[in-house]
Amino acid sequence: MTWEEVSGGTVILSTGSFEQHGPHLPLSTDSLIARAVAVDVADVMGAILGPALPLGVSPEHMGFAGTITLDMGAFQAMVSQAVESLKKHGFDRVILINGHGGNNAALLDMEGFDLVNLTTLIKPYDHAGDVETSLMMHIAPELVRQDKIREHEFSWPGKDWKDTRDHSESGVLGDPTGATTDKGEKILADLVARSLDALS
Repeated sequence: MTWEEVSGGTVILSTGSFEQHGPHLPLSTDSLIARAVAVDVADVMGAILGPALPLGVSPEHMGFAGTITLDMGAFQAMVSQAVESLKKHGFDRVILINGHGGNNAALLDMEGFDLVNLTTLIKPYDHAGDVETSLMMHIAPELVRQDKIREHEFSWPGKDWKDTRDHSESGVLGDPTGATTDKGEKILADLVARSLDALS
């Protein structure tokens, strides 16, 4: 769209992260998954697809190269200013599809938009395990390092999750060895359906 084509209504933003996802998935995994859900939700709702906000709150992954994190205040400022900007241009409903669990607390503390946290819709929602690897095999198979998919030693973090390396040397939390493209297609459809239910 150009600025002349913007006419308000409902707009959907997506948030994720730029953080390690083990040796087989790209740093942009959470953002790509959230974007894929946002695209399908926008299509069903007839809503405008807004921009993806690609950085999130990821201090627990800073032990791995490539991770970029915002603190909670900076993340909330980015989201709130994006929402405020869109509302000034006539969008009366802003929907945010979030794909990174580390953003949940910051987003739940905010107002002004309808929120869907994808990581709460499927349990367990892993980190570079079966769920995320299957989704990425379907969404962006060219970005999945198939030759690096293997079993990993890990322990599930609790609420005191501060450093992923305390729970997994590879950064993977889950088992990606059973991931398939077909499974990813079904999980994506389920996430879209559950998101639509949550927004209705």
